[in-house]
Amino acid sequence: MELLISNHEIKNAIKLFADKINSNYRNKEVIIIAILKGSVLFLRDLFEYLDFENSIEYIDISSYKGKNRNEIVSLPFKVNVKNQNILIIDDICDTGNTLSFISNLIKRNNPKSIRTSVLMKKKIQNSIFIPDDYLFLIPDKFVVGYGLDFNEKYRFLNQIYTLD
Repeated sequence: MELLISNHEIKNAIKLFADKINSNYRNKEVIIIAILKGSVLFLRDLFEYLDFENSIEYIDISSYKGKNRNEIVSLPFKVNVKNQNILIIDDICDTGNTLSFISNLIKRNNPKSIRTSVLMKKKIQNSIFIPDDYLFLIPDKFVVGYGLDFNEKYRFLNQIYTLD
């Protein structure tokens, strides 16, 4: 493993990001939708700095590589998003399939607003979805730590590493 982003860098970026979204959501109520499992540490540290009214919901989404395409599977989504401000939080965006899926699902239910925010965006040329906000732009390498795992290992490291 090789260190990619230190805990100090992560915490500083989250504080700056929180300042930005606090100004975007001042005097508004927001439903934060966290994508499991990877977003939990990011959300925990971000939540410490949020100063707007919010509620948190979680959604479990899995991507599977099929014969000809990636298939995304979600547990039933039961959050009432109609006329609500929605902030989707995830750990990483690589191809964008997951964020595209959940954003389209939410948009069909007429939210007032929707934003997507991820800790990291991979430099991938054929991404189908670009999040509204990302804290770090990283190379197209496999990463672990701070919510990201490899076979359920390394998820709770407090820094982000590349794994070869």
